[in-house]
Amino acid sequence: MTHSDARLQGDNLTLSYGKKVIAEGLNVAIPDGHFTAIIGPNGCGKSTLLRTLSRLMTPQHGQVLLDGEQIQRFASKEVARRIGLLAQNATTPGDITVQELVARGRYPHQPLFARWRQEDEDAVQRAMQATGVVDLANQSVDTLSGGQRQRAWIAMVLAQETAIMLLDEPTTWLDISHQIDLLELLSDLNRQQGYTLAAVLHDLNQACRYATHLIALRDGQIIAEGAPKEIVTAELIERIYGLRSLIIEDPVAGTPLVVPLGKTSK
Repeated sequence: MTHSDARLQGDNLTLSYGKKVIAEGLNVAIPDGHFTAIIGPNGCGKSTLLRTLSRLMTPQHGQVLLDGEQIQRFASKEVARRIGLLAQNATTPGDITVQELVARGRYPHQPLFARWRQEDEDAVQRAMQATGVVDLANQSVDTLSGGQRQRAWIAMVLAQETAIMLLDEPTTWLDISHQIDLLELLSDLNRQQGYTLAAVLHDLNQACRYATHLIALRDGQIIAEGAPKEIVTAELIERIYGLRSLIIEDPVAGTPLVVPLGKTSK
């Protein structure tokens, strides 16, 4: 894929945290219509890259392009009309209900001083139905379990009605059943509704099963990218994670399954 094909891309990015440079000369594109998983070891720049692509962080050098324009040139509200972001450790503003939280996703679409419109109400209801939180509408977000809370936040992002959604470690803190629920929801949004998704994921096998495109990072550089079946090999896993493994076919999904060999295996 050529970089000019993607609505969201980064050109020659230098990313840093304070004085620590995390990546230099990074070129990345989030392919339209795909569910992209960004994988790699801790500290390799995954979350920093996602935060930069969403404009939460500014690159030290290079530029992020959204629809062919420098993202810094857009007003914040305009960015929020085009990109939905689920940040890590999102904190709820005060004691608000699920419905109130989801309704905040409509802010980018509302004209100044405008009243709540039917289209806003419809978007909120669709988002809550898609994420299965309709029954929780009047509950305080503070009283929800981790899985329920994550679904409420995703509903808020969905209510923004952006074609592109970025998610920073959306499955962290969720138990395994809620992780699978959430990834199946994201996969449905991508495959059935055409959302372009990019998520930082820690679980390699979940990334291989649910994502249609992988970006593998190590030390701030893209080591490989492409469909899981095309790029996931024992050599790649060793190069990225320093882990010896066997790659077999997932008996359920037919996708690559990474089986760590561990230190005791011959």
